[in-house]
Amino acid sequence: MANETAAQLLAQAKKDYGTPDERADRAAAAKNQSAQARAHGNEAAGTPRGRRS
Repeated sequence: MANETAAQLLAQAKKDYGTPDERADRAAAAKNQSAQARAHGNEAAGTPRGRRS
């Protein structure tokens, strides 16, 4: 790795992490998915389970 140029390192970072726009899109998708999971968890917590006597 010591012999890699800055251009090679930047190219590898782009390949590994994507462009800033792609990262922003992934972050927005993750935030949306997290919000949906939280809402479903809250909904499930309010649902009665088991037998009722």
